[in-house]
Amino acid sequence: MKRETERKHLAEKRYKARKRAKVVTIVCVAVVALLLAGAAGFGVYVSGSDSIYPKVSVNGVAVGGMTVTEAAAALQAEGIGEGGGSVTVALPLEHTLTVNAADVSAELSAAEAAQQAYDYCHGGTVVENVMAYVRCLVKGAALEAKPTVDEAALGDIVRSEVTKVKAGLMTSGVEVKGETLEVIKGASAVEIDETELLGLIKAAFEEMRYGELDYEVEVNASVELDIDELYDSICCEAEDAYYDKEKNEVVESVTGVSFDRAEAQKLWDAAELGETVEIPLTITEPEKDTEYVESRLFADSFGEPVVTTLAGSTQNRITNIKLAVEAINGIILAPGEQFSYNDALGERTAERGYKAAGAYANGEVVQEIGGGICQVSSSLYYAALLANLQIDVRVCHYFPVAYLPPGLDATVSWGGPEFKFTNDRDWPIKIVASVDTTKNTVSVQLLGTDEDGSYVQMTYATWLVYGNSEYPETATGYKAVTYRNIYDKNGTLLSKEQEAYSEYRYHEEDIVYPTPSPSPTPTPTPTPTEPVEPSLPPEPTEPTEPVYPTEPTEPVFPEDPFFGA
Repeated sequence: MKRETERKHLAEKRYKARKRAKVVTIVCVAVVALLLAGAAGFGVYVSGSDSIYPKVSVNGVAVGGMTVTEAAAALQAEGIGEGGGSVTVALPLEHTLTVNAADVSAELSAAEAAQQAYDYCHGGTVVENVMAYVRCLVKGAALEAKPTVDEAALGDIVRSEVTKVKAGLMTSGVEVKGETLEVIKGASAVEIDETELLGLIKAAFEEMRYGELDYEVEVNASVELDIDELYDSICCEAEDAYYDKEKNEVVESVTGVSFDRAEAQKLWDAAELGETVEIPLTITEPEKDTEYVESRLFADSFGEPVVTTLAGSTQNRITNIKLAVEAINGIILAPGEQFSYNDALGERTAERGYKAAGAYANGEVVQEIGGGICQVSSSLYYAALLANLQIDVRVCHYFPVAYLPPGLDATVSWGGPEFKFTNDRDWPIKIVASVDTTKNTVSVQLLGTDEDGSYVQMTYATWLVYGNSEYPETATGYKAVTYRNIYDKNGTLLSKEQEAYSEYRYHEEDIVYPTPSPSPTPTPTPTPTEPVEPSLPPEPTEPTEPVYPTEPTEPVFPEDPFFGA
């Protein structure tokens, strides 16, 4: 009985123990569940927070508990992350390599630095973020915000500058700087390690160490200086800029450079290895540099344009004149170059568009292919005189022309006669010719460079020619003499020289012969007692020199509406 009671009591005791254990287990599970739920909630909270964890600093500035915006403001207030500066490195030949942060995307803004701090706190899983929070809470976190460097862009900049330096080094590292020739002693052994230089600059940007960096190139050996070779490679005579007709461009001027060879050798011998030797240069500037030549080329007109009228011309004649104008317009003559009117126009043929029009040929008025082109050659002749150019070949018309004063015309025909002149000025000249169909005129002028302001005025004198022995008092034409008068820019006459003689015949129908008087009634002639030998009149003689007025006079010739060739 007693054993039975003990057995029941033991069973009851075991039952209660199991029941208590079950309750404890349930409580523990509940507590753990609560703890886990709290931890999860805390993890979610810290992960989703918009604040940087406690005790976090960026580049020495405390930003814990701040939002990104607040942290950015705090960093900016301390001058951190204002965009970045620049890095400079001194290279040989006094070259300086300068790299701006913006050139290699190495700019760091305060906002970017604040964002890096925020990402450090919120960049992992929930558990990782909780652990980071605990670490920050216990130990804190000192972060260093660094910009990211675009190495490809930095490499391009470094290579470009190093290439320039190497090009200047040559055999002895030569570069002209103003009035000094800089030569690096031992430059052939100078080595620039591009990889090392790139790494140095990259690290400076990442650490935000702006300013000048220390970098020394390596010089392994010395070299001898060949003074004569150096002189020949650097020195030259000054050369003026000039116009290249073939290329239609101004060839740039050259600045003269020279130095004292003996002095250069002394300076070289006294220099240390790797030292830059500065050799004084003698610089000679050209008289006409590129800018001056470009500004003065074809800048001036020599006199007013020679304008003649087309009134009374047929359409065929006007067509020929237009073709002649197109042929000469824009022609440029270099100094010393000769112009030929026939060469410029070429043979006047119907295939080339020329028409039959009135012309003078062998003392007659005829219809000729190309008739009228002499109005353009005559205008060009007058323009060449005003430009004070050398006239090589010029022939006046057989009959007078009405579009220019006497002595200022120039007749031309294929195969001769010809009109030629030479540009004997120091600058090129350009022919500018046009036809104004509204005003019915032809215009020709020469453009060039007026160096002294002098100008030309043409004057002429005329006198009648009596060439008919049957009517010795009847004028059959006239002669003209022209003068080239050269004035300085102040209007003072410098010279007056005879330019040319010209002789013109009147058209036969325009010669005014005397009207014969009625014949008187003959009277018987008495028979002389002695025959008398009649005396002959003296032979007419031509004056060796024409007599003409000193001042120009208007030509005396009948009204002639025909324009000539």
